[in-house]
Amino acid sequence: MDEREKLRSESLNLLRFPLAIIILIVHVFCSGDFTFRGQIYSIDSTPIFREITYFIDGFIRGRSVPIYYFISGYVFFVGITLTKEKYIQKLKNRKKTLLIPYLIWNTVAIIIGLVCFLPCFHKFFPNLNVNSISLSPSSIFYSYWDRTYGIFSGYDKGVEVIPTTCFPEDKPLWFLRDLMIVVLTTPIIYWILKRTRYYFVCLLGLLWFVLGFWDLRHTSQLLVAYFYFTFGAYMSINKKDMLVEFGKYFHLSVFLYISLSLLYVAMKHYCPEANRIIRQINVFVGLIFAYNIATWLLQKKICKPNQFLASASFFTYVTHGLFCYYILKLLFFLFNPTTDLMKIIIYTLTVIITASIILLMFWLMRKHTPNLLKVIAGRK
Repeated sequence: MDEREKLRSESLNLLRFPLAIIILIVHVFCSGDFTFRGQIYSIDSTPIFREITYFIDGFIRGRSVPIYYFISGYVFFVGITLTKEKYIQKLKNRKKTLLIPYLIWNTVAIIIGLVCFLPCFHKFFPNLNVNSISLSPSSIFYSYWDRTYGIFSGYDKGVEVIPTTCFPEDKPLWFLRDLMIVVLTTPIIYWILKRTRYYFVCLLGLLWFVLGFWDLRHTSQLLVAYFYFTFGAYMSINKKDMLVEFGKYFHLSVFLYISLSLLYVAMKHYCPEANRIIRQINVFVGLIFAYNIATWLLQKKICKPNQFLASASFFTYVTHGLFCYYILKLLFFLFNPTTDLMKIIIYTLTVIITASIILLMFWLMRKHTPNLLKVIAGRK
């Protein structure tokens, strides 16, 4: 591996774990209201905390998954010509790295959800009613595809949760579900890219940008998957050097990303209708910005990839959604925050505790049960 290939590889590895932590932060610092003990904690009643959630929305929400798709598309096609044999081999690998972890962790999410209905946890979840559970074959199937119609759909409807996207029971795993769909269609992507080159990427980008202003549920998620995966695939198939292609826009990407993020926060107060446009633009800019910053950090020798953290990124991603919400509830139960400062501390502690538990679990499993870890974390 020459120096440029090593730098490209290290840049991608450097991004993996921070992107997973960003997703954790976003999921903990939810911009919606929080219900505990029947009391609704509204962000509008705590202005400082509300501003923090606006900054999180503006700077990091929705940025990680598109970058993950881009990396997935780039890595899938790097150094290969997609033949029938290579495609079958790739599918076999993705069965281990995507499908099996997807089934395992959604099953774990369902089990955790069922446990919450036990009488001993009624104090923490007083609104749960066991009669709202549906264990029909169709409900069980939908829990692995779209939880809106899954095992706990009766509970969701009871609290008037109206989903705008399509999630499995372990909600962050919608990324894996849609990545598997895209991977199945890679021969089509490869065939089209070979004949249309960047025009196909531009078409998908236009569809993603324009249709992103409508709530198309699963279609909206698939547009994210196909555009960014195909963009990464195009770069890889055509041997585009990201150090050169993205590096051309280093200063512009830094300026645009910071400016658009701050503009998003400002528009939250004055013109929230404009934020859809700002977000769509900045999500794309964020891809170039993230890669440029990672490359700059490596070139300046400010930091380098930590192999432990990089290898723990997937495990962090698939597990954090299972219990960060319960840790947050526990901290609310213990401290009953009433001020902005206390809420900020509790939400921050939730992120730290969740990440620490996940990394400890990963370290212990890697040391004592490495074969099991390979299965549940999709490691080869």
